Amino acid sequence: MTRPASDHDYHQQQQCSRQWRPFLLALGQELGERLDVEGARALMRRLGSTMSRSRPLPALELLPDLEAAMNAVWSEMDWGWVELHDAGDSLRIVHHCAPLEAAFGLAARTWSGAVLEGAYEQWLRAAGAGHRLKVRQVQPGLPQPDRTLVFVLTP
Repeated sequence: MTRPASDHDYHQQQQCSRQWRPFLLALGQELGERLDVEGARALMRRLGSTMSRSRPLPALELLPDLEAAMNAVWSEMDWGWVELHDAGDSLRIVHHCAPLEAAFGLAARTWSGAVLEGAYEQWLRAAGAGHRLKVRQVQPGLPQPDRTLVFVLTP
């Protein structure tokens, strides 16, 4: 293995399989060139919803149990972990270490997080959140200091 330029580069390399990295980077580039940001976000949202339907969570009522069930799925996939925070009038969803940048490249920041919007929205609806509530990424495209992706479930 060639020595990476930084610890961050090393961790990025580890987040996406060498087998899939060239394909996914090319896919990300093509999506970015062929679709506008909203079109790419809509596609990724649908993919996330489909992905979470294929990995349904058990019926749970308590937020810590729901968080643990989500983290079991993310752990199995090596997709980082999530923290759920009840903010009173909304649910704050903080996802750490998603492999999206490693898979699709930096240019995909504006649209790749929508896959998690779709996944979380599907799981939360199945848990009883209702169809009027939506999961939305907070400031898509702007990197958080620790590379987290932040989402909010609101009406």
